[in-house]
Amino acid sequence: MTAFIINGPGAAPASQLKRFLALQQILSGFSEGIDGDRLQAAFAWAMDGKSNYQRQHLISLFAAPWVAAQEEAGWQGDAFLQGEKDLNEITAVALQSDPVEDFLDQVRAELARARSKFPGDRIMTLAMAEEFGELVKAVLDEPSSDVRKEAVQTAAMAARVVLDGDASVNDWRAAKGLDPLTGGVAALTPGTPLRHRDGRTGTFVSLEEDGRYRVRSLMGPGFWIFHPADCSPGRWEPAPPKGSEAANG
Repeated sequence: MTAFIINGPGAAPASQLKRFLALQQILSGFSEGIDGDRLQAAFAWAMDGKSNYQRQHLISLFAAPWVAAQEEAGWQGDAFLQGEKDLNEITAVALQSDPVEDFLDQVRAELARARSKFPGDRIMTLAMAEEFGELVKAVLDEPSSDVRKEAVQTAAMAARVVLDGDASVNDWRAAKGLDPLTGGVAALTPGTPLRHRDGRTGTFVSLEEDGRYRVRSLMGPGFWIFHPADCSPGRWEPAPPKGSEAANG
């Protein structure tokens, strides 16, 4: 079975979303399930938008609603010809460029690259200011391609200030009575207890490439992935025994 990675390297999330939404509409009509060949072809197409391989399986899938229309409503027409038309149209529409999504895709890629090349959370604000200065210079003196490049890098650094924090200003903010930039979870070390807002509790293991936390479960074997905005450091306390005074309030 092929391993599918949503929003993986080189992916276009907006285009993927359009194709998955089209699949959702089709698959919701399969009351008795769908065969593996068509399902595999469908997910491969939804991921990369290529319909040249396993094409007949895809056409058969897109023809299914028209076949149902023939059987249940007496629709007159070529279901497979209509299915192929739908497949081609949705494939083309999903690939239409969205300038905002294109820019944000570049920011996501730059954010992942910057975190990998320059891990940590120090002098993030200064780094962001440096990138902004280079953006201003590009706007005044350089071609538009360089302006876009600097804008992407500036946006990525702004994201790091919000998502990763800036340890170099933690004491300054604390002295002013301000909260940490990341809600108090910027300086995590392996073993730090983390409590998710839904009640799950575990210990911090490592930082994922996208900035989320890999957390070892304290409720059994395995790991969870927590978003920094959804959790906070907290001491884990085992539940009191059933029947005890603490358990009964």
